[in-house]
Amino acid sequence: MQCLQEKICETCIQQNISGILCREATGGSVQKPLLDRILMFLWFMSSQDKYASIADRFGMSESTASCAIRNLLTFIHDNLLKRVIVWPTIAEQQEIKDMYNDLKGFPGVVGMIDGTHIPITKPSERGVDYYNRKDFYSVILQAVVREDLRFIDVFAGYPDKVHDARVFRNSPLFLNGPALCRDGHLLGDSAYPNLPWLLAPFRDNGHLTNSQIQFNYVHSSIRSNVELAFGILKGRFKRLKHIDQKNVTDIVKTIVAACVLHNICILNNDQFEELFNEDNDIPQLPPVLENYDQNALNGGAIKRLNIARQL
Repeated sequence: MQCLQEKICETCIQQNISGILCREATGGSVQKPLLDRILMFLWFMSSQDKYASIADRFGMSESTASCAIRNLLTFIHDNLLKRVIVWPTIAEQQEIKDMYNDLKGFPGVVGMIDGTHIPITKPSERGVDYYNRKDFYSVILQAVVREDLRFIDVFAGYPDKVHDARVFRNSPLFLNGPALCRDGHLLGDSAYPNLPWLLAPFRDNGHLTNSQIQFNYVHSSIRSNVELAFGILKGRFKRLKHIDQKNVTDIVKTIVAACVLHNICILNNDQFEELFNEDNDIPQLPPVLENYDQNALNGGAIKRLNIARQL
């Protein structure tokens, strides 16, 4: 991870991150050098080690290590998130559309959307809300990825027992999506509504036409990239296997930090092959009825049919 380390160090130093690093309560002097703190933070993100073990490894007190990690999480959330997780420009969107049209014959694709669960310790507030159907506590990460597996939109923190469609409906993306996608669209699974800017597969009622079956097949082959991105994210940043923090804000910052670092790795060609395999997959809830604009639903149905006929 040397490339990643150097890039993070460079970015953090440029942003004067040392100004927000905590000082030891007893002495008031800044503890370990910035590089050591960043390397400790990367160890925290890439392992399931407890704070005491991490502090011992890097020669710090547990309180200093904990404080430095929290400050770095806040720094990434407040300073790097909007710089690293960005929506493609109009020109980039056209390149993505052209790529999928050339490779798959599927026009207009800007990105893929899905949700994944992140196991957590029971939060100190409203903890019961985060208890899921597999008998553990978790939150949802909703994310949109582009063709190179970078995240271009993330939204985290809802309890995992909330349906993906409801999380989507309450995310900023629901309001901003039409303007962001312009004449293009995202691809999502059947948990999502079928809208002009977000295409879901045809529901298989046993009577799909050949063109609809083909649409679903190609749609799935493209959409699988978001699952691949989640596998890489969790494989690299093993902190997401279980976040042992009780404050939901800290949990969200940890998830967001992993997504930011994931993008930095890709931008710096830092390859990672060890995928995380979900072993606690939570069954999808039945579709929920949300109030979507009927004109938008009609427009999505027409667009999907037209694309199906082209494939």
